[in-house]
Amino acid sequence: MSTTFFSATRLVCAALCLFLLAGATAHAGEGTLKLEAQLVVGSNDPQTKGTPVSPKVEKKLKRLPLKWGSYFVVSSQQFSLAKDEGRRLVMGGSEMVVKNLGGERVELTLINRGKITQSLSKGHTLVTNVKDENSFVVLRQMD
Repeated sequence: MSTTFFSATRLVCAALCLFLLAGATAHAGEGTLKLEAQLVVGSNDPQTKGTPVSPKVEKKLKRLPLKWGSYFVVSSQQFSLAKDEGRRLVMGGSEMVVKNLGGERVELTLINRGKITQSLSKGHTLVTNVKDENSFVVLRQMD
Protein backbone atom coordinates (compact mmCIF):
# COMPACT_ATOMS: atom_id res chain seq x y z
CA MET A 1 0.00 0.00 0.00
CA SER A 2 2.84 2.41 0.71
CA THR A 3 4.26 1.79 -2.78
CA THR A 4 0.93 2.73 -4.41
CA PHE A 5 0.68 5.86 -2.25
CA PHE A 6 4.26 6.81 -3.09
CA SER A 7 3.63 6.37 -6.84
CA ALA A 8 0.41 8.40 -6.73
CA THR A 9 2.18 11.17 -4.81
CA ARG A 10 5.01 11.24 -7.33
CA LEU A 11 2.51 11.36 -10.19
CA VAL A 12 0.61 14.27 -8.62
CA CYS A 13 3.86 16.15 -7.91
CA ALA A 14 5.12 15.59 -11.46
CA ALA A 15 1.82 16.82 -12.92
CA LEU A 16 1.89 19.89 -10.67
CA CYS A 17 5.49 20.67 -11.69
CA LEU A 18 4.61 20.38 -15.39
CA PHE A 19 1.57 22.61 -14.89
CA LEU A 20 3.63 25.28 -13.11
CA LEU A 21 6.41 25.07 -15.68
CA ALA A 22 3.93 25.49 -18.54
CA GLY A 23 2.44 28.54 -16.80
CA ALA A 24 5.86 30.10 -16.25
CA THR A 25 6.82 29.51 -19.89
CA ALA A 26 3.58 31.06 -21.14
CA HIS A 27 4.07 34.06 -18.85
CA ALA A 28 7.67 34.54 -20.02
CA GLY A 29 6.54 34.60 -23.67
CA GLU A 30 3.91 37.30 -23.03
CA GLY A 31 6.48 40.09 -22.79
CA THR A 32 8.54 39.05 -25.82
CA LEU A 33 8.29 41.28 -28.89
CA LYS A 34 9.20 40.14 -32.41
CA LEU A 35 10.50 43.24 -34.14
CA GLU A 36 11.82 44.27 -37.53
CA ALA A 37 14.07 47.26 -38.14
CA GLN A 38 14.32 48.43 -41.75
CA LEU A 39 16.74 50.95 -43.19
CA VAL A 40 14.63 52.89 -45.68
CA VAL A 41 15.88 55.40 -48.26
CA GLY A 42 13.59 58.07 -49.69
CA SER A 43 13.97 59.19 -53.29
CA ASN A 44 12.17 61.20 -55.96
CA ASP A 45 13.90 59.24 -58.73
CA PRO A 46 13.28 55.64 -59.74
CA GLN A 47 15.81 53.61 -57.82
CA THR A 48 17.04 50.10 -58.47
CA LYS A 49 18.95 49.65 -55.19
CA GLY A 50 16.67 48.14 -52.57
CA THR A 51 13.11 46.91 -52.73
CA PRO A 52 10.02 49.10 -52.41
CA VAL A 53 8.61 49.31 -48.88
CA SER A 54 5.36 47.48 -48.15
CA PRO A 55 2.15 49.38 -48.98
CA LYS A 56 1.38 49.77 -45.23
CA VAL A 57 4.78 51.35 -44.51
CA GLU A 58 4.56 53.53 -47.61
CA LYS A 59 1.14 54.83 -46.53
CA LYS A 60 2.52 55.74 -43.09
CA LEU A 61 5.62 57.43 -44.54
CA LYS A 62 3.53 59.47 -46.98
CA ARG A 63 1.50 60.84 -44.03
CA LEU A 64 4.69 62.32 -42.58
CA PRO A 65 6.01 65.71 -43.74
CA LEU A 66 8.72 64.16 -45.92
CA LYS A 67 9.69 65.36 -49.38
CA TRP A 68 10.30 61.96 -50.99
CA GLY A 69 7.91 60.27 -53.39
CA SER A 70 9.28 56.72 -53.22
CA TYR A 71 10.76 54.65 -50.40
CA PHE A 72 13.04 51.61 -50.64
CA VAL A 73 14.23 49.08 -48.04
CA VAL A 74 18.02 48.90 -48.22
CA SER A 75 18.52 46.49 -45.30
CA SER A 76 16.42 44.78 -42.68
CA GLN A 77 16.99 43.02 -39.36
CA GLN A 78 14.47 40.81 -37.55
CA PHE A 79 14.90 40.01 -33.86
CA SER A 80 13.04 39.16 -30.66
CA LEU A 81 13.35 41.01 -27.37
CA ALA A 82 12.20 39.74 -23.99
CA LYS A 83 10.90 42.29 -21.49
CA ASP A 84 13.71 44.59 -20.28
CA GLU A 85 16.08 43.23 -22.94
CA GLY A 86 17.92 45.53 -25.35
CA ARG A 87 19.60 45.04 -28.72
CA ARG A 88 22.30 47.18 -30.33
CA LEU A 89 21.91 47.90 -34.07
CA VAL A 90 23.93 49.82 -36.63
CA MET A 91 21.89 51.02 -39.60
CA GLY A 92 22.57 53.80 -42.07
CA GLY A 93 25.77 54.78 -40.30
CA SER A 94 23.89 55.35 -37.03
CA GLU A 95 24.25 53.30 -33.88
CA MET A 96 21.12 52.62 -31.83
CA VAL A 97 19.74 50.46 -29.03
CA VAL A 98 16.20 49.06 -29.05
CA LYS A 99 14.82 48.05 -25.64
CA ASN A 100 11.56 46.25 -24.78
CA LEU A 101 10.00 48.10 -21.85
CA GLY A 102 7.09 45.66 -21.59
CA GLY A 103 3.44 46.19 -22.44
CA GLU A 104 4.29 46.67 -26.15
CA ARG A 105 6.39 49.74 -25.32
CA VAL A 106 9.83 50.16 -26.82
CA GLU A 107 12.63 52.61 -26.26
CA LEU A 108 14.84 53.51 -29.20
CA THR A 109 18.06 55.23 -28.19
CA LEU A 110 20.04 56.81 -31.00
CA ILE A 111 23.61 57.00 -29.73
CA ASN A 112 24.67 60.67 -29.41
CA ARG A 113 21.17 61.86 -30.44
CA GLY A 114 18.54 60.97 -27.82
CA LYS A 115 15.73 58.57 -26.94
CA ILE A 116 12.27 57.86 -28.29
CA THR A 117 9.79 55.89 -26.17
CA GLN A 118 6.62 54.72 -27.88
CA SER A 119 3.93 52.04 -27.78
CA LEU A 120 4.51 49.69 -30.66
CA SER A 121 1.47 47.46 -30.97
CA LYS A 122 1.00 45.38 -34.11
CA GLY A 123 0.30 47.57 -37.10
CA HIS A 124 2.11 50.61 -35.67
CA THR A 125 5.54 51.84 -36.68
CA LEU A 126 8.24 54.01 -35.19
CA VAL A 127 10.10 56.11 -37.78
CA THR A 128 13.26 58.12 -37.17
CA ASN A 129 15.85 59.60 -39.46
CA VAL A 130 19.47 58.51 -39.37
CA LYS A 131 22.72 60.01 -40.63
CA ASP A 132 21.63 61.00 -44.17
CA GLU A 133 18.61 63.26 -44.65
CA ASN A 134 16.86 60.73 -46.91
CA SER A 135 17.51 57.68 -44.69
CA PHE A 136 15.12 56.42 -42.04
CA VAL A 137 14.84 53.51 -39.65
CA VAL A 138 11.36 52.00 -39.56
CA LEU A 139 10.77 49.84 -36.49
CA ARG A 140 7.67 47.69 -36.37
CA GLN A 141 6.29 44.69 -34.52
CA MET A 142 6.11 41.67 -36.79
CA ASP A 143 2.87 39.73 -37.29
